[in-house]
Amino acid sequence: MSTKIIFLLVFLFSNLAFSQLLFEDEATSRLVTAQTLYDGNGNGLSFADYNGDGLDDLTFPSGNGAELRFYENLGDIFREQRVISPAITYKTRSVSWVDYDNDGDKDLFVVSDEQGNRLYRQDANFLFTDVTISSGLFTDDVESFSVSWGDIDNDSCLDLFISNRTLATGITNYIFRNNCDGTFSNITNLAGLSQLPRLTFGASFFDYNNDGFQDIYVINDKNGSNILYKNNGDLTFEDVSVITSTGIVVDAMSVTIDDYNNDGYFDIYITNTPNDLATPTLGSVLLKNVNGQYFDDVSEETSTLLDGWCWGSNFLDADNDMDLDLYVSCIFTSPDERQSYGFYQNDTLETFSSPENIGFVNNDNESHGSAIGDANNDGKVDIAVINNENIAPNLWINKTENSNNFLTISLEGTASNKDGVGSIIEISINGNKQYRYVCNGEGYISQNSFKEFFGLGTNMTVDYVKVTWLSGIVDTFFNVSANQTLNIVEGSSSTLSTETFDKLNLKIHPNPANDWLLVTANEKIKSIEILNILGQSIDKKYFNSNSVTTDVSFIAAGTYFITVSSEQNIKTLKFIKE
Repeated sequence: MSTKIIFLLVFLFSNLAFSQLLFEDEATSRLVTAQTLYDGNGNGLSFADYNGDGLDDLTFPSGNGAELRFYENLGDIFREQRVISPAITYKTRSVSWVDYDNDGDKDLFVVSDEQGNRLYRQDANFLFTDVTISSGLFTDDVESFSVSWGDIDNDSCLDLFISNRTLATGITNYIFRNNCDGTFSNITNLAGLSQLPRLTFGASFFDYNNDGFQDIYVINDKNGSNILYKNNGDLTFEDVSVITSTGIVVDAMSVTIDDYNNDGYFDIYITNTPNDLATPTLGSVLLKNVNGQYFDDVSEETSTLLDGWCWGSNFLDADNDMDLDLYVSCIFTSPDERQSYGFYQNDTLETFSSPENIGFVNNDNESHGSAIGDANNDGKVDIAVINNENIAPNLWINKTENSNNFLTISLEGTASNKDGVGSIIEISINGNKQYRYVCNGEGYISQNSFKEFFGLGTNMTVDYVKVTWLSGIVDTFFNVSANQTLNIVEGSSSTLSTETFDKLNLKIHPNPANDWLLVTANEKIKSIEILNILGQSIDKKYFNSNSVTTDVSFIAAGTYFITVSSEQNIKTLKFIKE
């Protein structure tokens, strides 16, 4: 076959694929009518299921007398409801749903750059209590824009990073450790984070080097470079921005984490404003993770460099063809006529293109935060966008029609945090792998669905689904059928692991056990903790040896977890007591 014919076939196939993509705004028809008054840097939003009914809801910030707005997803339409009482009507920037106390329901963190942040614990019957002060957080105005959640010490309790946008003050960004008892401790100094104030919009927890610990990438709006903090595994962090080439200087608005080239290492997309003296970098930036060692700026070669007033961004497999596409929300600026959004279709895992005629009609608003979810549970990823100037939000429903299949995955931690934050999900089809990383806090001060979405192409079966939890537990499921939501509870896979592939080379014997367990590792074991299936500690002992025997005769028959800690590593395995 001649080169010319091959090129023609590729061209025709590509155009056919492009024509299949379609997004239509159904915010009005689904009764999502919240408006946001223009206020400089704009707002974020949440597209996460807050009431546990399996449908992704919408939550919008408040301001200028308007309350926080909660839109419960009823399937075909959304219903606005009152959740917080008394209502918050002062200016807030973003909201975050999280199960910080691991009790099985979602709590609410509200971020404000005028009147301080608030943490609301959800109690029985969907009632909320303001626990900001009693939890050890402060209510002072620290000019916050967003909060991100991660588990920095793998103790199953989610810690939080608060991003503050200020320069002429003593306020910096803060990291609070979750004490696992409903309270938090400010460990910013102990952790070794920068004490300089910065114009920080946000940050994301993710494991850039796949060592099992959550690192932090902090984005700054000029006046200082972005910072990548490497988690040392001992509650301290090291600034590795220079050696990883992530310390770029841009008007950084959002940080979006995903593995766009399916190589098992998670990449970073950063939105930017047009280049000027404060922003020497032209356009938005795609940083490719190279084997967990450093990052390459591949914006130009991947054709994802968008030189506009850009804010939110989201990776999503819009056409379920087994690779991640990219949506970017921007401010339409006439007479400059800069783009109001960008959409990039993943062509080869290394290059993207910009298809035309894929919907997004009248997408010329001043848009800021964007988030992904599945409004109608049809397996096609939708996009919610918040706008300024009294313009209602957009709810871009994915109307793409093709023969591709999907798999949606929802996680519930037991030994790890309940939300599964920090977990790595890997699926494989005929040797072709895809990866997702569970974040809480990314994009422009927004929150995506708690679900993770995979496109399967025309395949009807996934060879395996593997979840690596922060506890070290690995759940693997084989021959998983397409077109379903798979709810995975930590430790629920049928195969017991007697070793994990980690630096500890941890092994336990026998499994199942009767009266004792022999635990061996290639590092000196410092402690061993036994947890029940709910992740609750029932025994902990301390050692200083590579091989120890621990008594389990006193516990009842059932399934348990054993967490083994050395100086540098923590791993958890599942075992059965007979």
